[in-house]
Amino acid sequence: MWIFFFRFTPPPFFNFWRIFLLKVFGADVSWSSKIYPSVKIFEPWNLKIGNNSLIGSNVDCYNYDKIIIGTNTIISQNTFLCTASRNFKSKSFNIITDKIVIKNNVWIAAYCFVAPGVTVQNGSVLLACSNLYKNTKENYIYSGSPAKLKKKRIFR
Repeated sequence: MWIFFFRFTPPPFFNFWRIFLLKVFGADVSWSSKIYPSVKIFEPWNLKIGNNSLIGSNVDCYNYDKIIIGTNTIISQNTFLCTASRNFKSKSFNIITDKIVIKNNVWIAAYCFVAPGVTVQNGSVLLACSNLYKNTKENYIYSGSPAKLKKKRIFR
């Protein structure tokens, strides 16, 4: 489906067609959101995206569990949203999952990784190439691997 119907959508139907396909497969996506053609979504029925949000090129939504993205949020290119991992304490390495919640007015910059069970609070920013394993605080900037709180956002 991704190769033939999602990735190569013609420009006049750029966004409408991709959102339509996601909705057919059970996603709850606002019509006002923008989703680039190279985005990969593992299980569309586990995806919810609010109004005016953008999912950039080559974003990988490995949503074995729910990924909930709020309004006015930007997920920049080559970001990996991962809701599943393996239990290294188990001999069989059974799969473990937990949802990712990305709230409103968030920017996750390019080449970031967001781990299972993380909540990104309203107004948070995750700077490029960061790996987020813990919840953020509202209106703070994070960076690094693992991501650490850098400073409070100042609005002008």
